[in-house]
Amino acid sequence: MSATRTVEVGRVGVVWDDGDGRGPVEHRWFSGEIHPWRLDPADWPAVLDAVADLGFRMVSLYVPWVVHETAPGLFDFTGAKDVEAFLSLVHDRGMKAMVRIGPDAGGELETAGWPQRIVDDPECQALRPNGLPYLLVTATGHCFPPSYASKKVLTEVQGWYDEIVPRLARHQHPDGPIVACQVDNELGYHFQSHTYALDYHPDAVEDFRAFVGDPAADPPRDGAADPTPLHLDWVRWKEHHLRSTLARFADWARARGMDRVPIVHNDYPRTQTPHDIGALEQSRAVDWAAADIYTTRHGGRFVRDLVRHLCGSTRLPFLAELGAGWLTLPWLLPLATTPQDEEHVALRALLGGLRAANVYMLVERDRWYGSPLSRRGERREPKASLYPRLHALLDTLRLEELERHAPVLLLEDREEGRKVAARQTLGGIVPCFDQVMPLDRSATSIASAHTDALELSEQLLTRLLDEAGVDFDRATTTAPPDLARYELVLTIGQNPPPVEALPQPLVTRDDDRVDLTVWRSRNEDRLVLVAACSVEQSVTTTLRFRGHADLKLEGLWRAETLESDDHGRVAVTLDPFEVQVWEVRR
Repeated sequence: MSATRTVEVGRVGVVWDDGDGRGPVEHRWFSGEIHPWRLDPADWPAVLDAVADLGFRMVSLYVPWVVHETAPGLFDFTGAKDVEAFLSLVHDRGMKAMVRIGPDAGGELETAGWPQRIVDDPECQALRPNGLPYLLVTATGHCFPPSYASKKVLTEVQGWYDEIVPRLARHQHPDGPIVACQVDNELGYHFQSHTYALDYHPDAVEDFRAFVGDPAADPPRDGAADPTPLHLDWVRWKEHHLRSTLARFADWARARGMDRVPIVHNDYPRTQTPHDIGALEQSRAVDWAAADIYTTRHGGRFVRDLVRHLCGSTRLPFLAELGAGWLTLPWLLPLATTPQDEEHVALRALLGGLRAANVYMLVERDRWYGSPLSRRGERREPKASLYPRLHALLDTLRLEELERHAPVLLLEDREEGRKVAARQTLGGIVPCFDQVMPLDRSATSIASAHTDALELSEQLLTRLLDEAGVDFDRATTTAPPDLARYELVLTIGQNPPPVEALPQPLVTRDDDRVDLTVWRSRNEDRLVLVAACSVEQSVTTTLRFRGHADLKLEGLWRAETLESDDHGRVAVTLDPFEVQVWEVRR
């Protein structure tokens, strides 16, 4: 521990001292989201007890600015808004907490957590390239979200931090339950991935000019088939601006007393520019960078890919929002997540390389349905029963003692990726959430053989590795991990190597509709195998274990105990979207 820190981010968990004589130890992070200000305070004890009954020892909660501010400089922390009383109840139960202080809080709030006066103020609003404010569709309507470059907005944020951080800081471990603090929420330009959609606020333009060292530089407002240096500077500036903004928020939180615990940020699951989760950590903008994901079982391979990015880019792979239930939005078709969806996605994440997860929403509230617990703490079966089983599985597997076998690193050449981003066009009309909407990307991008070649290279490399059964991590060239961890490093844009040049997997299958994840101890005295079916039909495949025969596969999750033949082969059948787990014994 450092001089002031009582909590640190470790290699396989979050480190703190429980005061039981063992000293600082790594704790598994598996928390559940609760929004106490949306519940009746009389129900808080029952809700927390129900959370604990599901096996959770940690909770996460937003502390939204808009909920607490009643007028400029005036705040309400009474009744359901008494966050300190709630944290005291958490602490009394020996539980831990992550607080999410904004300024943006998302949470299906009408203004994403910002006070109405800020989103209504033209001096604060983020601007399109045509000078008009950017429209963000929210849970019940729309708002004009603020510019993170606006000096007025930043001054307002400091006022919020002046009020909230000292209140929460006194509840840091060991005096209270707080073991992490999240600054802001999904700072990805208000769910706008398009290069030229945002932000052209005068203060953003001023910051861009300082970044390029030219007081007369005018930021580009549309793409080019052959991007100029100024186009690429704009892309670089957007990456820089995200990091510098979060670094500013983190510094403000620490300066106001939140200096004992890690500062965290989460973002939606985009890995291309301007996002660079590895650079966010390596630049020390925040201590710990996380992602969010919401999908059904049909997105299992999307979960796998995101986790690969987290494993290759972050110190402790963390999904700060692992979806349970679904939000109600007037502009989205309802997504009814079934128990099978939530089991499949949780297992793909938790057993695919993830080291930390927060279930969002564990407890139901307004604008959210299908959660495992009701707002009064009543169990919703069969979803609720999944979580005690998951906790028990993680206890049995002891994955903190193991490493996922991923001998290859796949790098995105970020400079080449910036060129692709610089070719985007029509930024003035691209709507928010464009990365998840059914839009033809070619309609807002200038055609280029360079872009096509990079896309083809990525497809060929990932297909080569997946078909060979070789697991891999992902990262960017701007923030690579320790390359000594890998037997082979590939970069998107290069030609695929021959199959014989790939590292040999420990376990193979003969049907690539089944995905395998292998966990092993350093001396290989323990081996855990995870098999996931990724299609709507049952699949039978033969597993082959390299260099081993006469193996016993002890079934731990939806799996029978099996034995291999003399050649280390065993046949398994998986139902549609089923995940099976074994401990392999020799």
